[in-house]
Amino acid sequence: MTVAENLMTVPQFSAHLGFGRTYAYQLQKDGRLVMADDGRHVLVAESVARIEATKDPARQGVAARHSAQRAARVDASQQPQVADSEAVEPDTDPLGEAGEAKPGTPSYSFQVSKAKREHYAALDAEATYRARMKELLEASEVRAALVEVMTVLRTSLEGIAHRLAPALAAEVDEGEVRSMLDAEIRHALSTASDGLAKAGR
Repeated sequence: MTVAENLMTVPQFSAHLGFGRTYAYQLQKDGRLVMADDGRHVLVAESVARIEATKDPARQGVAARHSAQRAARVDASQQPQVADSEAVEPDTDPLGEAGEAKPGTPSYSFQVSKAKREHYAALDAEATYRARMKELLEASEVRAALVEVMTVLRTSLEGIAHRLAPALAAEVDEGEVRSMLDAEIRHALSTASDGLAKAGR
């Protein structure tokens, strides 16, 4: 393709794709055309490549069906292109979903952006489900529960000496001393365990 053949006006490019003249203007508005330096002519090969790169994969089945229908109409009428006055329906876009990108901004990252949206939407749905099943807890609630449990545990352990000192001072049986200490420690740990279990409910 020569340089001259690679340059078309916007209406010519629209006809080149087999659509009415408004179709290419929509592509230009969406940032899906590569324009020449003069700003008025379309670089054909580069624009076709960008349109292919930015089309929505979810619409390829619809695109193929409409493309086949257009080809059948052209064969029947022996007309190589659609009349300029033909209105373009949004769902007959074989090269991508028109209007997805914001006006004035390039849309060649459409597929990446859509994949990210779907990925995070799936993560959000999974997190909601797992929270409903009590598999996940709010981080702020867990932190608050841990602070409360550790405070109670520390207070309980620190109080063992004060609670047992009089009894241990009078006790001469080493086994009994060990038993009293063991009971106090087990009570403190059991209280902490109950607090953690309550946080998980």
